[in-house]
This record gives sequence, structure tokens and C-alpha cells, in this order.
Amino acid sequence: MERSCDFDEEYGVGRRNEAKGVVARDEQEVDRIEDLPDSILIHILSLLPTRDAVRTLVIRSFRRLWTSVYNLDFDWCLYHDCSNNSSLRYYQESSLLRLAELVRHVLALHQGPRIREFRLHFEFSIYHPLDELMFLEPEKQDITIRTGGYAGEVNRWIEFAVNKNAEILDLDFMACGFLNATKYELPGFVLQSSFLTELKLVSCKVNFSTKIVMRALKVLYLKEIALNDVPIKNFIDGCPVLESLTVLDCYGLRELNCASQELRILTVAPRFAIEPRVKVACPNIKSLSISGWLELLELENLPSLRDASVDCHDCFRHIPFEYCEVQKILEKLHQVLTVWELTNLPCPSNSWQRLILRTMLTKWHLPGIANVLRSSPSLEMLDIHIIPGEAPSITAQEAWLHLYKIREGNYWDLQDRSFGCLTDCLRIVKISGDITKDHAIQLVQFLLRRALVLQKLVISAGLNDCSISVEEWKEYSDKLLSFPRGSPQAAVSFSDE
Repeated sequence: MERSCDFDEEYGVGRRNEAKGVVARDEQEVDRIEDLPDSILIHILSLLPTRDAVRTLVIRSFRRLWTSVYNLDFDWCLYHDCSNNSSLRYYQESSLLRLAELVRHVLALHQGPRIREFRLHFEFSIYHPLDELMFLEPEKQDITIRTGGYAGEVNRWIEFAVNKNAEILDLDFMACGFLNATKYELPGFVLQSSFLTELKLVSCKVNFSTKIVMRALKVLYLKEIALNDVPIKNFIDGCPVLESLTVLDCYGLRELNCASQELRILTVAPRFAIEPRVKVACPNIKSLSISGWLELLELENLPSLRDASVDCHDCFRHIPFEYCEVQKILEKLHQVLTVWELTNLPCPSNSWQRLILRTMLTKWHLPGIANVLRSSPSLEMLDIHIIPGEAPSITAQEAWLHLYKIREGNYWDLQDRSFGCLTDCLRIVKISGDITKDHAIQLVQFLLRRALVLQKLVISAGLNDCSISVEEWKEYSDKLLSFPRGSPQAAVSFSDE
């Protein structure tokens, strides 16, 4: 079969001498890059995607230094438009064949003594064979994949990195594609590397009968992996210095029970509502982030927790049973919660001192924000990021919006003075995002007027916001600066960060 691409042509090997001639035409020109030591040039190349590092072969200053880079980054998404499904790219092999061609040549020519980071992102599927498999029937492809042909080559790529003492291994077998029934099976030698400090696995099959011994591993990230209680415990037991554990959309997990003194950071997102409940008991973790189907979580024994993040924006359906379960979680976290994306729900009383709130800001969200402020008498710092949007989801509207009768006009003018944090504690307020809408302006006016010990209020539109002209920004800032302030120390500033 013909090669899908000419490696020499694509990566400039054939144009190397021509490029040298162009550079050399003016002998008086000084090449500052060429004066840099090789170690600096190799470091620069190691920061690039490997495809781009190889292309520097045509630049005289870099010569063949790309063969010594210590970061190898192979990403299928560089070869196609991830947002364009019209060309049926999921059934075309050209982009994956080009990626495979690059990986083969780079690994064959690599001369560096070690690899620090090896990153491989592509969709593992029988519909994306690397080479001669494209001519086999799907059933034969599946057999060949499972017995080593397709996966065997990927195994060799990963083995190359492990044999060069890779410290970071980032393997994503879904990338921008879809979940597949045929999953790549991770070779057992990965789970016995004594040099890995970070391991990221997405959408692959892990053979947990392999003994896990990764004595240097500090960061473990698992997504779309089949788990159960024994495997996750084996992982933790086999990684004695593990500090950060992320478990996202993994199925079969029932319990995260870890008494390790080293584990400090835990991120958990249950996969689907049909999955079993997950019990989390980690007495030594300092930071907890939970998202997804929160009603499936049972939080126990978290005495050391200092910082927590809760995000149920995508999955919470606002029905009574689910709300009761989520409320239990909030009550468990009430002393440490710093990020909360629930709106329009009664909030349990708490002693939060710092709150980061990401939410849309429509009239339907205002009662939820008021609830948070009323229930946080110790709040000292409030950071609100306003997400663009005009209405809650259809599911939310049907479930609970009919319970609220929101009057038109300025909602905050109708509120009583039962906001303890505004009287005694709130000193710093930051508001960013979609800040020019009326509800945002009214909230700023309310906080400035009612926060009696406020010291600083920072308004940020964001660096990439081109929707506000200079004239509009001046008019907006002048309006905010004209609002009366309840605290004589309150300073209002504007930022583009």
C-alpha cells in the first residue's frame, strides 16, 4: 500500500539544504540563536509539540537537535479540525496514519538519554487502524487488535518512553473522539515503573491483576476507566507517595477509602445516575473537588479537609430527592466550601470565610445568591464569576421555577437587612465575566451600599472580551464609581485580567 504521507516532505527533510542556502546567502548576518548552547535549544524544542519540534530541522541553528528533546507530545487533534464532523473524520484514517508515521520516525531517531514527559492522545478504535489493518473486515480487525497487532504497536511506543525513564505519562485513548467498546489494554509494565511521578489514563482497560508498584508516583488521573473497590485500593497501596488522585466518570467504583498520610488532593465525579453510590472516606486529604452526579456520593471521615469545590451544574436536575442528597453533602462541607455552582436553593448555615461562585445571573438566580449571603455570616471574601446565559435549563424550569414569584425591578431593593456578613465581615469582593448586564450592576450597587466594612471591590471584564468598546467601558465604570458606599474605606478598581 502507498504511504499516507511522505515524512521527509511533510517535515522538511527534503528542503533542508535549500533552507541552509537561503540562510547562508548573507554571511554578515549574525544568528543569535546559533550562539546559544545546545542545552538551551533542546529545552526550547522540548516545549513544542513534537510535530513542530521536528520541523525545526530546516533551521540551521537547530540542526538535528530535535532528536534529543526530553518531552514527546503526540496529539491526533493537531491533524484535523475537532469541531468539524461533516467530513466523517471518524471513518477516515489519514490523520491517524500521519500521526503514526510521525511517532514511528521520532522514536526511531530519538537520541536523548531520557524522556521527562510522554504524551499520546488519539482515539483508539477499530475504525482507525494504524496501517494494514484498514483492509481487514471489522471482525478480523477486532481480533487483530486484541491479540497485539494494532495495540502491539502502541505498546511499543509506550515501552519506549518507560524504558527511557519517563517521569510523566499522559495517555488519552479517546481524545476528541467517542467512547468505544474496544478499549486499549494498558501493558502491565506501566504499573511497575519506578520513575513515573505523574500518570494520566483516559478510556483504556487496566489489568488490575498486575502487581502495582510505582514508588515515585505523586499524581494519578483516571477517567473512563473500569474500577471497583479492590483495584483503586491496589493503586493507592502501590503508590506510597501519592499526593493527588483524580477519578472522573469511572464505572464500578463503590468506595474511596484511603488513610494514606501522603494523599492531600482528591477529585471525584461519579459517572452516571445508574451507577452505585460512592463512599468517600479519606481522613488526611486537605482539598476535595466533587462534580457530576453528586447525589451518588457519601462523604465520611474528612476531618483534615480545608478546601472544597462542588460543581453540579451539568447533572443536578433540581428534584426533591436529589436536592436532599446534595444538601447533605453541603452540610458536610459547610466549613470549607469555596466553590458552589448551585443557585436558587436554600443553603445550609455555614462558617465560610471565602466563597467563589460561578453562575449565570438572571432574575431566577438572585434568590440563590441572597441565600448564600444570608447563610454566610463569617464571609470575608466573595468572588463571583458571571457566566453568560439568560435562563436556566428546560428541566430546571419545569421542576422548580414555578415555585418562585420574582417581581420585576431591582430585586435587591426589596431585601431586608438580615445579611450578617455585610455588616461585620465582608472586606473583599471580586466580580468578573458578563458584568455589564443589569442584574450584575444592581448587585454591585447593593454590595457597595450594604457592605459596611468593605475595603476593596474589583471589577474585571477579562482580556478576551471585545464586546465592550472603550466608550461603553468608560460609561460603565463612571456609573459604578458614582454609587454610594456604606464603607468609607471601600475602593473600587477595574481590571482586564
